[in-house]
Amino acid sequence: MSWGSNAQQQAVVEGPSYGLEYYRELFSKPRDIRSPVRMALVGRENTAKTGLALDLARTEQDVKDGKKVIIIDCDKSAMETVSHVVDDPENILIYSMDDAADDSIFKEDGVTIDYRALIEKTGYFANIIAEQVAADKDSYAAIIFDGASSYMKWCEYAMTDVLLRRGVIKEEGDRFNQAEWRTRNQLFRDTLNRFHTIDVDKVFFTFHRKDVQQYVDGGLMKIGEKVDWVDGTQRIMSQQIFLQRFTKKGDRTAGVEKDNSLGDDDFVIRATIEEIKGRGMEHIGSVHEILKVSKGKVTWEGISELRW
Repeated sequence: MSWGSNAQQQAVVEGPSYGLEYYRELFSKPRDIRSPVRMALVGRENTAKTGLALDLARTEQDVKDGKKVIIIDCDKSAMETVSHVVDDPENILIYSMDDAADDSIFKEDGVTIDYRALIEKTGYFANIIAEQVAADKDSYAAIIFDGASSYMKWCEYAMTDVLLRRGVIKEEGDRFNQAEWRTRNQLFRDTLNRFHTIDVDKVFFTFHRKDVQQYVDGGLMKIGEKVDWVDGTQRIMSQQIFLQRFTKKGDRTAGVEKDNSLGDDDFVIRATIEEIKGRGMEHIGSVHEILKVSKGKVTWEGISELRW
């Protein structure tokens, strides 16, 4: 039998057909009108981002019902926070993406991390979580994507591998066209959008803040701070909470602000509600003292107005 005749006899596999009847049925489906939480928690190191996410993740009824919270840990710090602040850690499921025991994320030398594989792994976990939530939605209260700024850095490293493969650069550290950053940005957005769309009531993302610097009188000077994310990320966040640590003397280089009313060894963490869409928008601009350490005593307040 010739190649031509064999090809003619092969079955034609057609993709799904989407026509008027399909869209008529889709249009007629009842809609679940609700206001899911998609919150960005933004701050420097040690500003209780993960702790606040955990505090807001479950209502008292969720805790009684034993609902689970899934944490995707990109900073390797979630376990310590959970063990310190959660009374029932068995219902907090932590998945460390750059797990040293996971052979799939390393290159052939077994030492160097393959960031493209790490990005793929995170995508697989997103799909698995989406499947589990779809199968038993009532068992899950929230998802926390912890360390989204670190994940963005992974996307940057993965981008470098892509540019090396494509021959855009010959070795790491070579310069390339500014437009090539879209590779990193797309990897980052795709992952966050995937977690954003999982059908769970609350999804939290934690981000770092970084210094904005410019040359003044021949040297670099800090002129402000900005969120360490891809521009446009803010549009998919229904709520944005900015966290700041204060001490009596402050330390601008470390991102710690000054407050003369505090004791010498005291510190507080304050949260500013920068953005809320829909429910709770009356709280935009309000400042909340979520944690205080005074004379060795820790007091946690959180943000009661957002414990929906």
